[in-house]
Amino acid sequence: MTSNRRGFTLVELAVVLFVLGLVLWTVVPRLANVGERGRDAVFRDLASGSEQAFDISLFEKRETRLVLAPSAGTYEFRRTDRPDDASRPREFGPKLSVTGIRIEGEDRPLDIPTEIRYLPGGRVPATWIFFQESGAGNAPSAWTLRLNPFDGSVMVLEGTVRDNG
Repeated sequence: MTSNRRGFTLVELAVVLFVLGLVLWTVVPRLANVGERGRDAVFRDLASGSEQAFDISLFEKRETRLVLAPSAGTYEFRRTDRPDDASRPREFGPKLSVTGIRIEGEDRPLDIPTEIRYLPGGRVPATWIFFQESGAGNAPSAWTLRLNPFDGSVMVLEGTVRDNG
């Protein structure tokens, strides 16, 4: 007697469900962060914006400002020659927070917005911006962005670096 039953056995279904569960277990935590800006994206954006602001101040002789609002968790580059520009502040993201701002050796309060001015002629103050990143289950990590007053470039340093080095 020949049987032409088509279908899956209970063992085959259990194996398929186990494999699907394993795939979901590894993929879902990564999908939870989709849409959030990561630390590297924020730091790249700040670095490229700083260099662009420096170039505008040097070559076009126009002032640009980096406005940091730590309590709101936002930052934006504003051009003073375009007050009608509706630039939208960008968020640092839920895992990244500013823990300190030092301009020309002076610590700034974090409860009010701080403006870093890129003055005509390519003059910008030496600035350190201190960040803390909280990860999923990991200990928080500290980062320092150092703004170079000579070319507007940004150096990313691991840890809280407060010296001129």
